[in-house]
Formats: sequence, structure tokens, C-alpha cells
Amino acid sequence: MTITDLVAAPDQQAEPLKMLAHVEFQLRVLGLLCAAAAEGRTKLRTPGSLDVWSNYIRLNRSALRCHTCEVAALDVAESIDAEVAPGTSVRQMRNQVFHGGPDPEKVDVDALHRVVSTNAEKIIEIYVHGHITRLEPFFIEIDGELAALNDYSEGSATYWPRRAPAADIAQPHVLDALQELEPQGGDRQMESFGLDIQRDLRGFAQRESVQTLVDPPNPIVVRWELRTSGGTIPRVDRFQLQLDGARIWQSGSGPRPYKAFLADICNWALLKERLLEELEEQVRLEGVVSEELFGDLKRNIPDVPALVRVAGGRIGDGGDLTIAQACEQITAMTDTYRGYTTLITLTGEAGSGKTHSLLQYARDSLAAGDKLTPLAIYISSSRESANSLDTLLDNRAKSTLLLSKASALALCRAGLAILVIDGFDEMLGFRTYDNPLSGLKPILDELRGRGTLILSARSSYAEARLRQSLEVRSTMDWPPYVMALELLPWREEQLRELTSRLPVESTDRYLSPQLRQLLTTPFFCLAYAAWARSPAQLQFLEFVVDRYLQRERGKLRGPDGAELFDAKALVAIFCEVAELSARNAVPEVSEEDMGFVAELALGRELTNLAKRRLGSLCGMSAEWSEDERSFRFTHLTIAEYFLALQVTRLPVDQATSLLFSVPISALCAQLIVSILQAQPGRTPTDLIASLQERVASVEPYEESLPGTISLGEFWAKVHGVGEGDRAVRRITVENLELGGSGRVSLHEARIEHLVVGPGVELQLTASHVDRLDLSKSTGAALLGASYKQVLELLTKSELAVGQSRIMRALGVEDDTPDGVSEIDSYFKAQIILARGPIIVRARDYAPEADSRAVWVTNYGLPAWQGFVRRMLEEGKLALEKVPASGRRKVRLRRTERFDDPTNQ
Repeated sequence: MTITDLVAAPDQQAEPLKMLAHVEFQLRVLGLLCAAAAEGRTKLRTPGSLDVWSNYIRLNRSALRCHTCEVAALDVAESIDAEVAPGTSVRQMRNQVFHGGPDPEKVDVDALHRVVSTNAEKIIEIYVHGHITRLEPFFIEIDGELAALNDYSEGSATYWPRRAPAADIAQPHVLDALQELEPQGGDRQMESFGLDIQRDLRGFAQRESVQTLVDPPNPIVVRWELRTSGGTIPRVDRFQLQLDGARIWQSGSGPRPYKAFLADICNWALLKERLLEELEEQVRLEGVVSEELFGDLKRNIPDVPALVRVAGGRIGDGGDLTIAQACEQITAMTDTYRGYTTLITLTGEAGSGKTHSLLQYARDSLAAGDKLTPLAIYISSSRESANSLDTLLDNRAKSTLLLSKASALALCRAGLAILVIDGFDEMLGFRTYDNPLSGLKPILDELRGRGTLILSARSSYAEARLRQSLEVRSTMDWPPYVMALELLPWREEQLRELTSRLPVESTDRYLSPQLRQLLTTPFFCLAYAAWARSPAQLQFLEFVVDRYLQRERGKLRGPDGAELFDAKALVAIFCEVAELSARNAVPEVSEEDMGFVAELALGRELTNLAKRRLGSLCGMSAEWSEDERSFRFTHLTIAEYFLALQVTRLPVDQATSLLFSVPISALCAQLIVSILQAQPGRTPTDLIASLQERVASVEPYEESLPGTISLGEFWAKVHGVGEGDRAVRRITVENLELGGSGRVSLHEARIEHLVVGPGVELQLTASHVDRLDLSKSTGAALLGASYKQVLELLTKSELAVGQSRIMRALGVEDDTPDGVSEIDSYFKAQIILARGPIIVRARDYAPEADSRAVWVTNYGLPAWQGFVRRMLEEGKLALEKVPASGRRKVRLRRTERFDDPTNQ
């Protein structure tokens, strides 16, 4: 793609409006060529209009320094006065049409085509004459196509290719080059609004039909064609900004919010109906699985509210609240512009109720009513056939027959929709597990720092991978603000509430304390209820697995009706499938691998019939490609159980290798402990000792190693509560509760939430603890200089953040009375604890209006500003531009020196 291709005239059969719009594009290209020829600062004004570009060329054509080219440029600038209809020039026709007036009668299409053809010839002659040596940054290549500058601000620039939609660019070298040239801006808010309208209409408008006029102080006028199932509908819509910046649609019934415009063109009421219909099908499918495993129990049990813990945000003030309350607050905050997309991760073990909670949230959001509150677009990656989140969203949107991926994202940007991706870690099976950000980036780029996404994952490992990717890609154009919701295990009172509604007796009568710990998820509670009223004389875990195997064996029968596999064979196959899935870090196995592991597990070759029938195992199949199928377990809790069972079936050295390579969840760790304790002559301690030796021998050490996560979860279940001294080295664990008595020594540990019970002394060395809870103990439980490795300390009387406040809470003398150390340590701790970017104004480092960053002003704005300046001078913080309209903003990024303990 060259300048010649950019300005070439359309076919003579093209619609007059397209030729008219191309005249303006030609003048833009010529104006940019004049600016490029000047080779210095420019008076260029972006984005510019027909008259603006014509005047610019007249005044700046001398930069070409060639009489012939200057005359040709003037001819192009004056071409807008050419008559193309009786008494109507190009300029008059353009202003009439794009201000919403009727198309002029008796348009001379030949005359209009002569204008664009002659302009193209003259611009090409000027360019090939050789006065412009460098096209950048006025023209850049995007996906192999040359594009012309449309708009520029200090944080981003927009470029228009000839035939593709406008593209946002935030490449530092391009922005720096533009900043040196100092192009001027007009009414930035109006221009930004106009670009957002164009961007939003991509999902609703007929291709290339959108024509926008931004001519402050007049309203923005948009001529376009709305796509419908019955064809296209021509529309002219007008928009205005209020003094407070509110975006207004001038509808036929009077001024209305811009959201109302988007709701109008997507047929809001019908869209909600169709989304609800499809959601009910998801609810039905989830119910089928529960009924197959538990009969009618699930149907007859009212909901027991699930609690969540919030991290990285200020909803619920950091305390525990129900999932319904958390979702209400998430919905309420979608209206606020924050300069970044809010990415909410909902984690919880398999069977904890994530799917049920999100389905209920989506169902509530689609309730009947005229209010423009955000609706949830629910996507279950576990039941879809796709190879990316991009494709999943596109399929989901198109199924409504009202949306496309582009229009769904437009609703999300406007706060009218929230994307809910259930089973994000299952989607990671589509070749993106090691870099989950690669699956999210296309969506985040199109959201452009707006909107809300909710991603669920069965454990914190997927979230940790995502967070690690975000840290590595800290300079991405549109980094999200990550807020974590952790679905908490059921508490004793919730368990009692559920069992009181069932025809079963107390759990104390049947289960050991170890097995009772499993009754912290709805799945196992229902399994317990089904077991307790069953006449079968089986142990609890045996009953759960037997129920599942009965279901699977029924699918695997030969022509004579006989079962192809007995229960023992299926257990062996499922254990191998679980291990293979875990080692491959994907939740499914291919058809070929399914046959391979089955033969490996059984120690014999299978008949073709048996291999074919293996396709009925593990619940459901999904397509990876046209000729390759994959299989997975119906319920992730079952997958966790068979992985745990496989660990206990292996010799210690092989089990150690598996745990070292695969990060197990807290549920899987508990299952391993329960199974080992039920086997004569087996104890979990031998396996822990072997895994500890393997992890301790790794050099160089990285805290994200899968083995450290497995060791942390396993150690927490076995040694978290005990008598006597305990020690462990190199564990990474999200939640660790220490009980019993004795001294606990943690070396090179990474813990998010650590609770110390009475009777325990804690020694930390070379460790990192986000939050230490001593509310059940005293400061005396923390030995030596352990406090230096803690960011937040909760005592019976206060929450101390930062080293100085923690030292004060513990009664440790602080030898820096000037207060600077306290301020710095407090702010550093908060920045580390923050789950997303810290965005501030470039001029004075004041935070944007956001309740999540309220801690910035706890010592007063001057203290925060002084801290930022010190950190910048010491190289511990760096500033990065933020692509956003309005006042210039920057993002604070931690450098490697920020975490250096010698620089505290």
C-alpha cells in the first residue's frame, strides 16, 4: 500500500457519498504530505475537516519548495469549490449532507468523479516529485497497509487506512515523534466523542456507511446505515456534550444519554429476552449433570449464600460479603470511567459454586425492566467449540442475531454490558495456558481501557499466571485493573444450614475431621447428602466415585449390551487421563491420547470398538479442529479426585515428580491427604519430605515454580495444624492458617494471607507475606525481624500497612523520626498490594477519582507527591504514558529496584 493507493479515485460506479468522503480523505493525505515536507514543527490541527484541510494546504504548500507542486497543491485545495450539482459545490454538498440534510438533487456523478480523479493525479505527481523523504509519523503501516494520521493526543494517536476502520496506536516511538512536531488539537472532548461513536458503530452499521462530522460548537452529526435482519436502515443521529462532559444523544423524543442510543440500535428489550433464553439452556445443562450425580437433591435445596473475599479493590471495604452483594457492587461501578478496564477474577475450587453463582448473576441482570442497567453476557468456555476468547465472544454474540463481537464490546465500553467468562482456565486449554494474556489481549485492546470483565477459574493458579503475564507486559497499551474475588469455603454455619434442610443426620456421626474438611463446597455437600441417605455400605469418597463410575459405565456397552469396562478399569483410565491433563496443563485430552492412556492403564491393546466407545467418557467432547476431538471430565471436582488418586497410586518418587511438575489446588491436596490417611501403612509426611527435598534443590529458584505451589498446598493441609516445631522452605500458597502449638519456620515463602493462631510462634526468613493476621494471637508470636517481610499486619486493634506502622503496632523502635520512612514504606506496601495500574495526572501526580486509590491521600496529597518524586529520582518508579483523552495521565510502574530490601 502506497500514497498512490491511498488517494486513488473510487470506481465511477461508486455512490456519490463515498466519492464525497474520499475528497476529504485526499485533502487529508495532501495536508499531511505538506507537513512531512516541512521537516519540523507544524501547525497541523487534528483531526481536521474538509475546510480545515483545504485552508491548511493553502497556507503551508510552500513547504514543498517547488513552484509546480505548490500550484498543483493549490488546485487540490480549491477543488472543494468545484460544482457537482446545480448551484452546489463539493463543500456545500458535503456540509449539507453531513449536517443531516437531504442529498442534493441532480448530482453530476461524472463531475464528482473528475474531482477525485484529478486530485489523485495531482497528489501522486507531488509525491513522486521527491519533496518528502520520510512519511512517518504522519503515515504509518498497519497490518501491511499504509494509514494516514487522523487524531493525536499525548497518550494515543488514531490512523485511518483507506478501507479498514480507524486504528488506535500507542507505540512510544510514534507518539514521541508526533509530540516533537507539536500538532495542535481542537475540541479534544468532542473529537474523542466522535471517534468513540465511529468505533461503537462498527458493530451495528453497514460497512463503510458511517460518515461523521465533528464541527464544534455544533452537534456531532453521523450519517450511517443500521444493519437489521430485514436489510439496512439509513439514519442521521446527532450528539452533544454537556458542560459536565456528559455524552448526549439528541433523539426524536428529546435529549437522552448516549447509552440510550446504543440500547436503541441494539433493540435492548429483545436482546435481553434472547440472552435470557440462551442462559436458561445453560442452566438446564448444569442441572442435568447435578441430577445425574445427585438425583433430585439439587432441585429441592434452596440456595445457601456463598461468601467471597475481595482482594485488590474496595468493594465491601476488603471484608467478606456474599457473591450476590459483590456482583451488585460490580454492576454499580461499571458506570464510572476509570481509565482502565476492570478485570475481575473469581476463583474457587472445583465444585465451589462458581458456575451457579455466575449463572444466577447473569439471570438477575436480564430481568425484565426498562432501566439501562448493565446486562451480563455469559460465556461458558467449557461447553463451547473455539480456539480463543475472541472466537467464543463472537459466537456468543452472533447467536442472539442482534449482536456481533464488535457491538457486544461497544455495549461493554459504554457500561451497558459485562462480559462473564466462566471457566477461563478451561479456555486456557486452547494452547494459551502458559500465556493467558494472549487470549485476553484482543478483547482488552478493543475495550480501550473501559468496561468490565469477570473471569472465573477453579483455582488461583490460572489467576497467578494471568497476573504474572500482566507484570511482564506492564507496558501494554491498555493494562487492566485486576480485582480478585475468592469464593470462600463453606463455613460451619452454612454447612449446618444446608444439612438442616436435608433428610440426613449430622456430619459428626459419619465423617472423620479430615473428610469433614471436604464439606466446604456445594458439590461435596450434595454428595454427602446423597451418600447419607443411600443404603450402600461404602465410605464417603468411595460412594462419590462409585456414583460417577456407574454413570460412565452405562455409556460403555457393546452390541450385546455388556459393559466394555468394569469399575476397576475405569478408575485406572481416569487416573491416567487426570495425570495427562495435569501434566499438559490443559483440562482435556485428545482422542488419540485417550486411547493411548487407556491401553497404558489396562496394560493391553483395546479393540477398535472399545476405542471408539471411549469417546463417550468424561462427559462431553469439544472440537479443537475439524479432525481432532478432545475429552474432559464432566465435573472438575471429579478431575481433582482422580488426580489425587493417581498421586496416591504412584510410588513416592513418581508422585514427587508429578507434584513437582503440576501445581495442585487446595482441594486436590486435601483429597490426597484423605486418601493416604485411609490407606494402611501410608502417610502424607513421606511424600511431603520428598517433595520438599526436590524443591529445595532447585537453582536458580523461582517462586512461581509449580512444585512450590504443590508443596505449599500440601504442607498447609498436613502441617498447618499440629503440635511441636515445624519448618518448610520455598512454598507459595494463597491462604495458610497455622494452628496447634510450637514454632513454625517459613523460609523463602510467598504467602498472600497468613493466619497465626494462639500457641504458635512464627519465624519468617527471606519470605514475603501480603497480609499477616495476628488477631487471634499477639505480637509476641512474630519472632525476630519477621515483620520486615510483611506488607499488612492485622492485630486485635488495628490494621497496619507499611513497615513503620507495623513496627509501631508491634512496639518495635523506629530510628527514623522524621516520618519519611513511615510514608515511604506505607506507599510502597500499598503499591505492591494494588492489583492494577496506579494512574495519576501527569502534572501533579494526583490520583484520578477512584475509591480504590483512596490510600493515596491518607497522608495528604503533598506527602504522596513527595514520595513519587523520591521514587522517580531513585529509579524505583518509572512513568509511562496512558492512551486516554482529556487531561494527560501517566501510569506508575515499579522497577526492579523497587522491591530491593536494601532500599527500604
